[in-house]
Amino acid sequence: MEMDYQDLFSYQGSLKAAGAKVHAFEEFGDYQGTWWAKVTYNGKTGWVSGGYGSCSGCDAFQGEFVYGEAHPEELAKFGESYLDPIMTQEEAIKQASENLSWDYEAEELVKFLKDNA
Repeated sequence: MEMDYQDLFSYQGSLKAAGAKVHAFEEFGDYQGTWWAKVTYNGKTGWVSGGYGSCSGCDAFQGEFVYGEAHPEELAKFGESYLDPIMTQEEAIKQASENLSWDYEAEELVKFLKDNA
C-alpha cells in the first residue's frame, strides 16, 4: 500500500516511512510538548516518544525539513532515529509518570498509555 506524501510528512508519518506500524499516536502540549506512539517495528511492539516545538529552531522535524520537502528515504531515516529503543508498557508508564507532580498533561498521557496497552 503506497502512502500519500502528506500522510508521511509528520513525526507519525516518518515512523511509518521507516517501516513501523503505528497503533496509536498522540501529541501532548500546545506550541511545544511531547508525542507518544505505540508501534510495531522489527517484530517488537512498544512505545516511542519525542519532543516537538513550534518552529524550526525548537522542533527536530521542522528543523530537518525546514522547506517542507523531503524524499521518502529521508523521512524513513528520520523516523528510524526514534525507533530505538522501543519502550515496554511498564517503561513508558514509568517515564510518563515522572512528571505527574508538575506537568498538568502527565495524567492525560499516563491514561493514554494505559488505554492503548
